[in-house]
Amino acid sequence: MIMGNKVFTALAFDLGASSGRAIIGKLKHNKLELETLNRFPNSGIRLFDSYYWNILTLYQEIKKSLSLYVKKYGRKLDAIGIDSWGVDFVLLDENDEIIGLAHHYRDKRTEGIMEEMFKVIPKEEIFNQTGIQFMSINSSTQLYSMVFNNSPQLSIVKSILMIPDYLNFLLSGVKSIEYSIATTTQLYNPIKKKWANNLIKKLGLQPEWFCKLIEPGTVLGKLQSFIAEEVELDENTKIIAPLCHDTGAAIAAVPVDMERYKRGEWAYLSSGTWSLLGVELEKPIINEKAFKYNFTNEGGIGGTIRFLKNLTGLWLIQECKNIWDKENLNLNWNDIEAQTKDAPSFQFFINPDDPTFINPPNMIIAIQQYCEKKYNKRPETVGEISRVIFESLALRYKQAINNLEDILQNETKILYIIGGGSQNLILDQFTANALNLTVKVGPIEAAAIGNILVQALALGKINNVSELRTIVRESFVIKEYSPKETDKWEKAYDSYLKTINS
Repeated sequence: MIMGNKVFTALAFDLGASSGRAIIGKLKHNKLELETLNRFPNSGIRLFDSYYWNILTLYQEIKKSLSLYVKKYGRKLDAIGIDSWGVDFVLLDENDEIIGLAHHYRDKRTEGIMEEMFKVIPKEEIFNQTGIQFMSINSSTQLYSMVFNNSPQLSIVKSILMIPDYLNFLLSGVKSIEYSIATTTQLYNPIKKKWANNLIKKLGLQPEWFCKLIEPGTVLGKLQSFIAEEVELDENTKIIAPLCHDTGAAIAAVPVDMERYKRGEWAYLSSGTWSLLGVELEKPIINEKAFKYNFTNEGGIGGTIRFLKNLTGLWLIQECKNIWDKENLNLNWNDIEAQTKDAPSFQFFINPDDPTFINPPNMIIAIQQYCEKKYNKRPETVGEISRVIFESLALRYKQAINNLEDILQNETKILYIIGGGSQNLILDQFTANALNLTVKVGPIEAAAIGNILVQALALGKINNVSELRTIVRESFVIKEYSPKETDKWEKAYDSYLKTINS
């Protein structure tokens, strides 16, 4: 661990689907302190009938953040790391210039494409080669939509980079794809630990498009000199690929005591726009039950596997709040929580992962129509709609935990909730109630923390993952929730299952 008075200072760029953050991490005396340097919006942009990311604006915000750092702290910075959401990518030509715009995973181009893909390669074969759950947002589906629709862009592709890898390329000049983000493509073989070239070819793609794979914590090199000159930062600043998938970075920061709980005994829920619920394992699980329950094997710290279920998360309530904001209801999150508590319990249930809720024109109307279809009545008030969402999310987590325990053939002993969604106190308690488990909550900025501490690990400031997680426990407040009213929640779960299966 870091010794004496020397401070390790790193900058984490944590890019989410709705916002980006530049967070400074200072590690001293085995304690990590965070400072948010810059926050900036990030959202999809609709052009005609398509949905894209503004990657160059993200690049500009990164450079702006570096300039802000220099103005506040001077030119010296040990390292920079970037993490982001998964599955999305950029295409580059022979001159390393972007081909077209980077599509958003919620773009409609993947509608009906998985069924077409399964005509080329059976679903079971794809899972056996990749161990990745089936979602229309997967990189494999997005790329096959281009093949299926004869996209002219594919004729000039020379390389493909995932979003954080492309930004790393801009900063360092090195083209590579980090392990954790590579596994989100559904084009990586976790058994052979390399690209699934046979699958790639069958989908009409070229294996040579996919850049070399690197391990988490790889030092890519120094900041490119022209950027260093532009932002006035020391060009000896290291560019490090942490776990470039934000969930991977967040799971690295789970504050579990690794001497008390073995891998597979503790579960995590990375809570945000998406909910990622699973366990950390040494090896992938690719079998009939994992296939049946649609679990996924994504890359984790130290070559581990994040065996998890990718679930819809706070996207539902975020979209509802956007509508209430437009209606000038002037609600903050505390108001929504209070109205949720006042609303009657267990009146309606929805399946948060129903395709209806992927990107509807109006989320409130979508929820109401779903309930009308199932119950011949619908939630009306802010509290009723919010309660439907939070109760249904907690019960969806219970369903996923039950499936997980069936696959692993062992009981979960404790659940850790991390990420921005962990600030939703009512959902934290509902989750403890539904799962009948002790739930530990925090840290909020788990992805940025994991990003920074993996940078420290890469440069020898931390010895191992156990020490990394000890630093997290000792640096941040971790709340604890005990389950309540478990009998009522068990009955509600039966009703939930009947509703979503009807």
